[in-house]
Amino acid sequence: MSVVDERRQQMFPVLTPAQMENMSRFASDVERRFEPGQPLFEVGDVGVPTWLIVEGSIAIVRRDGLGCEKPIVVQVAGQFTGEISQLAGRPSLAAATAGPGGCRALPFDAAHLRALAVGSAELGEMLMRALILRRVGLLEGDTAGSVLIGQPGEVNRVMIEGLLTRNGYPFTAFDSSVDEEGRAVVQRLGVLPDELPLLVSPTGKVLKRPTIAEVATCLGMLPELKPDALYDVAIVGAGPAGLATAVYAASEGLSVLVLDQRAMGGQAGASARIENYLGFPTGISGLALAARVYHQEQKFGAELAMPLEGRSSLGRYARRPALPAASLQ
Repeated sequence: MSVVDERRQQMFPVLTPAQMENMSRFASDVERRFEPGQPLFEVGDVGVPTWLIVEGSIAIVRRDGLGCEKPIVVQVAGQFTGEISQLAGRPSLAAATAGPGGCRALPFDAAHLRALAVGSAELGEMLMRALILRRVGLLEGDTAGSVLIGQPGEVNRVMIEGLLTRNGYPFTAFDSSVDEEGRAVVQRLGVLPDELPLLVSPTGKVLKRPTIAEVATCLGMLPELKPDALYDVAIVGAGPAGLATAVYAASEGLSVLVLDQRAMGGQAGASARIENYLGFPTGISGLALAARVYHQEQKFGAELAMPLEGRSSLGRYARRPALPAASLQ
């Protein structure tokens, strides 16, 4: 059974009137009314708020880069939209429209959503569990995220698959020489063999033989880093030590930036099973451990920029960057 079947009530909880009143105290703006069929947000929209439905219903669908669409759920009064992308204001992986009777809903932007997750123990636990499980549901299912087309085992395709998998981004992969759908896309777009692999983003943007940096930029993995921004803590390397430092610093209210050339978890993130990590007596996969810490960082507002290389502005420890570099003072 999929996580959607096993844990549907946790993925889409219905709040009690008292819980709705408590949650409404953290809203980022006033209540809004949406007419029947009116879009609330689209796939690829950045900074989409989480909506608490006060009245009516909202239909949520997932869509991949080829335009294929499948329903996820119809949410009603007392439920809230969103998945883990909303905590950091990243591009949406789903789309939503108001139901047949329209709806009234309260918005929660990323900052107010994080305040809710930290400021209300009961609602925070319910919220975080739901947002995480919804991302898991997108990863388990099909028709969501990017479409990757190319030859299995080809170096560039393997690197892109690793980037998407280790950073928890849903995608569908096609063999360009065997899968009929993959061949059809290649022929329709007139893509040459030396232009593979091909990545079609959730918004339909086509990247031919992209670099890791181009994929990350297209999918909105990189936050908008302002040149004049100052951070209390800058962490270069998102291995277990770097991730733990980010959680502890951000939870104390410090502004934190985490940089890594590849993905969260470092070498440990690629481990099939970690048996000696504190607090996990039965063991845990490196990817699962990194994902849990990543969600904690999102909750406390740490900025994660991956894949990105950090260089000292003084150049004393600078290395020639394989990817776009951020200059830190």
